[in-house]
This record gives sequence, structure tokens and C-alpha cells, in this order.
Amino acid sequence: MITTVLIDDEPIALKHLAALIAKYAPDLNIKAAVSSVEEAVEEILSLKPELVFLDIELAGENSFDILEQTKSLHYEKIFVTAHSEFGVQAIRQNATGYVLKPIDKIELIEAIEKASTKIYKAANRQHPINVESNSGSNRLGLPTLEGLIFVDIHKILYCEADGRYTRFYFADKKILVSKNIGEYEALLPSKTFARIHNHYLVNINFIEQYIKGRGGYVIMSNGTSLEVSARKRDAFLEQLGQ
Repeated sequence: MITTVLIDDEPIALKHLAALIAKYAPDLNIKAAVSSVEEAVEEILSLKPELVFLDIELAGENSFDILEQTKSLHYEKIFVTAHSEFGVQAIRQNATGYVLKPIDKIELIEAIEKASTKIYKAANRQHPINVESNSGSNRLGLPTLEGLIFVDIHKILYCEADGRYTRFYFADKKILVSKNIGEYEALLPSKTFARIHNHYLVNINFIEQYIKGRGGYVIMSNGTSLEVSARKRDAFLEQLGQ
């Protein structure tokens, strides 16, 4: 669990953010929700949280004062604000995320994912939504608009890049996920998954046929043909033992 503090001077906004976190990021443990600079500084110094969500304007005060007064501590920061003009200043404060109100769920999930990954890596702890061993079965938690969907990685046929998102294909369904394909290439086992193209990451156990060509293409078990880029062909064939 990630120790978390919420800061916003609007009670309704605090409740809304807390509800979104509870629904989409259950590994965040909200220890305090406060509305002023003084309260925020007190709670942060006391709790030493790993992650803090901050609104910028706080009833005539400014949340950058909080960062200044707690700079002796290290924690990830996600700004959730209606004020887009503070983006540069937030970057200078090493903010992990900057989410504009009204809150877009995808943007919030992405910011939380980024912060969570940094926190778990820094602490050398396993991220609970990464690949994990569970009763002998490898599972992967996929962040979607509805929350986390846990799947068996051995049932993934292939992944397709869709801009900054990734579409996972299974024999009976497909799932759109709010992370880019490069992150999953690093996450999934390289002995099983091959990056055959900038757009495709395939489970080699579901390849039915490889057709030669400049790069060629593969036919997956569901009948889908996927292009192999010329640049990735040699590494792909080597992975297949060819």
C-alpha cells in the first residue's frame, strides 16, 4: 500500500478524488484529506507519505508553500487543479502528474500509475499491478476505466499499440489499457513475448505461422495477420530459434 495524502480546499472535490482513488487505485492508502496549507504541512511531516495530491489554490493560500515547508521529505506529487497556468511551476517542483479539473479518469489513472511505479521501484518493492506469481499462475493487472482487470499472461495472444494506450487481445475478448506498449514490453517475460513491430508485441506461443518477406508477417492462432518490421525481423527470428 502507498501512504497517500489529499489536499484541496473544496470538500466536494476531496470526496470526489477520494472516491476515484478508491475505485481505480485501491493500492493507495489515504491517511489524510486536508484543506489548508497549515494542515497539509502538519500531516505530511507527521505521516511522511509516499504520494501527495495537491490542489494549487487553497483559500487564498498556495500549495507551493506546502512543498517549500516539507522539502526535507521526498514524496511523489500529483497536482489536481483547475489552473492550467501553473504547469511550468509544477514541473519545476518535480511533479509526477498534473491533472486538470474536471478530472479525466484516464489522466488520473496514468498519473497514479507513473507515481506508483516510481515509488515501488525506489523502495525496491513489487508493484501489485505488475506481473506477479499467484498460486503458480502469472497474472497481470490491467488499468482500465472500470478499474484493474487481472488476467493470466499466458492467455494474452498479442498487444497492439493505440497511441499512448495498449489494446490486449485474447481468444475471447480485447481490453484497452491506459499505458503504452513499451511499458508492457519491459514488463512481460521476454522469453514469451516478442516485439515484432512498433505496433505489435506478440505471445510467441500463439504464432501459427511466419511468412517470409522483407520483414514478413505472422499469423496468430485467432487467424490475425501481423506485420513484422524489417528492423525487428532478425531479433525476432533469433528469439524463435531460427
